[in-house]
This record gives sequence, C-alpha cells and structure tokens, in this order.
Amino acid sequence: MMKQLLGGMKWTGSATAINTSVQLLQWAVIARLLDPSEIGIMSMVAVIITFAQLFTDMGVGNAIIHKQNATQNQLSTLYWLNVMTGFTVAAIVFFSAPLIADFYNEPLLVELVHLVALIFCIIPFGQQFQYIMQKNLEFDRIAKTDITSVITGAVVAILLAYLGFGVFSLVYGQIVFHSLKSLIYGIQGWKDFRPSFYFKLREVKSFLGFGLYQMGSRSVSYLSSNVDYILIGRFLGAEALGVYQIAYQLVVVPVTKINPLITKVAFPLFAREQKNNESLSKGFTDMSKMLAVITFPILFGMMSTADVLVPVMFGDQYDASIVLVQILALLGIFRVLMNPNGSILLAKGRADIGFKWDLGVAAIHTLAFYLVVENGVEAVAWTYVILGVINFLLGRILLHHVIGLNAKQYFTGLSAPAIISATMAALVYGSYLLATQWWDSASVLLLAVLVLLGIGLYAILFISFDKHYLKELAGFLKRKKKLA
Repeated sequence: MMKQLLGGMKWTGSATAINTSVQLLQWAVIARLLDPSEIGIMSMVAVIITFAQLFTDMGVGNAIIHKQNATQNQLSTLYWLNVMTGFTVAAIVFFSAPLIADFYNEPLLVELVHLVALIFCIIPFGQQFQYIMQKNLEFDRIAKTDITSVITGAVVAILLAYLGFGVFSLVYGQIVFHSLKSLIYGIQGWKDFRPSFYFKLREVKSFLGFGLYQMGSRSVSYLSSNVDYILIGRFLGAEALGVYQIAYQLVVVPVTKINPLITKVAFPLFAREQKNNESLSKGFTDMSKMLAVITFPILFGMMSTADVLVPVMFGDQYDASIVLVQILALLGIFRVLMNPNGSILLAKGRADIGFKWDLGVAAIHTLAFYLVVENGVEAVAWTYVILGVINFLLGRILLHHVIGLNAKQYFTGLSAPAIISATMAALVYGSYLLATQWWDSASVLLLAVLVLLGIGLYAILFISFDKHYLKELAGFLKRKKKLA
C-alpha cells in the first residue's frame, strides 16, 4: 500500500505545492489591495460557497470510489441526479441571499450571493468524472486540471482587485476557477465515460444510502469547522472576521491543502483493503506519520516566525493576526491528525459513524464558540485549540474500536516529528529574538533567513534522530522506480 501511496503522491504532491503557493500569493497580493472588512465579507461568501458545494453531489462521490462494481446505468443515473441537484442548490442559494445579508447585516452580500449561485449550476457537469479518475488512481490528470484551474482563477482575482473591483474580484475569481475546472473534467470525462440518457433512482439506492450519511457527515463537519467564521462575522463584524481570516488562511493551508496530498490517494487504497483491519491500522499509522513529517515543521515554523511572517506577507494592517497565527498553528497540528479519520471510516463503509461523530462535534463547537465569541477572536481561537485536543484524543479511541489501531505504535510514530519540529521552532524563535537587534522585524530578508534556518535545522535534526524513517522511504522509492 505504501508503494501505491507514494506513487499517487507524486502528482498530488506537485499539484498541492503549486496550488498552495499560488493561493498564498493570491492572498498576499489581494490583502494589500483590499481592507480587512472586504476580506471579511469575502470570508462570509466563502462559507456559503463551500457549504452549499457539499450538497451538489448528494454525497455519492465517495460512494462511487467505495463501491468496486458500479454499472454504466448506475453511473449515468448518478450523473444526471448530480446535475439536477446542482441546479436545485443554485436556486436555494440565490433565493436565500436576502436572509444571509440580514444575518450578517451586510447588504452587499445580496448581490455577491446572487453571483455565487451560478457556481452550483456549473460544478456538476464535471464533478463525477473527478471521482472516477480518483477511483482509478489517475492522479496525474487530476493534478493537471487542478493546477490549471487554480492559477487561472487566481490571476483573474488579482487582476480584477488591481483594477478596483474590490470584493467582487474574489467572487469572479471563484466563478472562473470552478467553470474552468468543470469544463476540463467534463471534456476529459466524456471521452472515457459518456453518461447515457438513463435515470432510475431505484438502481442507485445503495449509493444514495451511503451518500446520505456522507453528505450529512460532511455538512456537520464543515459546520463545526466554520461556525467560528459564522459567529465572528455575525457578532464581531466583517473587520474582525477579516483579521481572523488572514490568520486562518496561513494556518489552514497545510491542513486543507497538504492533507489531501496523502488522504486523496489513501482513500481508494484503504477501500481496496477494507476487510483487512491489520493492513488498515498499519496504513493509517504510516499515513499519519507522513503527514506529521510534512506538516509539523510548517506549523511549528509558523509559530516561531509569525511576528515576521504576517507583516511581510499581508502588511502592517494585519498585525492583529500575529497572535492568532500562533494560536491556530496549535489547532492545525490536531486538525492534520484528525483529518485522515474520514478515509478509514469511508473505506469501512461506516459513513454513519462519521456522521454521528461530526454531528456531536458540530453541536459542541457551536455552543462553545457562541459562549465565548463576545470575548473576541483570541478567545474563539483558544477555545478551538482546546476542543481540537479533546476531539483528537477521542478520535484515537474510535479508531481503536473500528480497526484496532495500535495506540503505542501510533504515538511512537508521531513522537519523532513532533519533538524535532518543536526543537527546530525553539531555535528559530531564539534566532529571531537575536536578529531583531540588527534587523527590522518586518524585513523580507529576515523572514528568508529564518525560513532557510528552519529548513536546515529540521533536516539536520531529522537525519540525526530519525534516519531509519528516511531510509525506509528511500527504499520504497527505489523499489517503485525499479518496477516502473
């Protein structure tokens, strides 16, 4: 399984690196062209886009990956159902615009949400083909499509922001991104699989049953992950949300962009091994350590360089985001480790457990954030960290019951990257304190020096204290190359 995992990561890794860099560049440029309140308004719109998008495929996308024997007629029925659902979601979003604007007390949201509704008429035409490619492990095609769409959408958003379109630039950028992505998937997909004009719901009941739990799980999971945005925007206003958004974007990128580098490849592999708990347990432990090795140094590094990173990337107007970056980086560590749980539950066909779990988390998050939001964004961030720790620990117990996860092996695997990353971060922060005696704290050169120092320290420490893991990875790569 590790060999196939690394093979898929070749393409998803390239796409992740490029897309993450492009999106960070987009935010860095646009943050200097827009003020925090405009960033906050776009954050409100982004919550709507992503939440509504969860419903466009009725949750059956992962069911297509999970089930190994879907027929032509079943896939055709699901395709047209996806299209119909997309138009339904678009209509609901469009007519909900006044209610959304009233909730946030932002009249501009009416026009923005009306524009956003167009996206949900576009997405379904290419969505199913993406899932089929993922099932067939065609990650090269997925990567090329994602890279092209992200770059094009970012260029459009930056250009329009420069021309003075304000928050509309980000919305138009999203429309271009989703339109191009759907078009490319549609063109590629129709060459390989042409949906017939066939539609019988009774033949896809098993898909819909799986999808119903998946859709519910994704919905409540997204709510629990974004209720902080919703409540901050509602009670503290667009400017506070803009400051929080900038911090969250820096921290959430490794979680939402780097995690799929592995989990997108892992899910179809886990699905093939769904009856072998021993293989799943080992695969999950290996995947978690790989995620930790990649993301821990980034998150710890953000904590140690936030005083330089935020003003250099976004400007002095976002200095209030510095402490939020440091707090939310702690949250990012636990989010990284919790995210792969879904791949295991879906592979085992237990979307019902995922739904119930996420429903409980969403309820707790909503109540906790509601109780603390009036104390400010820092109170919300610290509450998020505490809940993240609890959620992570309970999640390990759940996986022990589902696949017999070996807690000792799991935590032993995570200990090396955690200790090495924390040590690296402490040394980098100490260097920062010394360097500010001679350098401006918002110096690009200082940030570059600290980043290079962190990379060098992490490499030296890893080679010194976990050389065995590097040799293991090198061995897998060599064997894969010989078989290619």
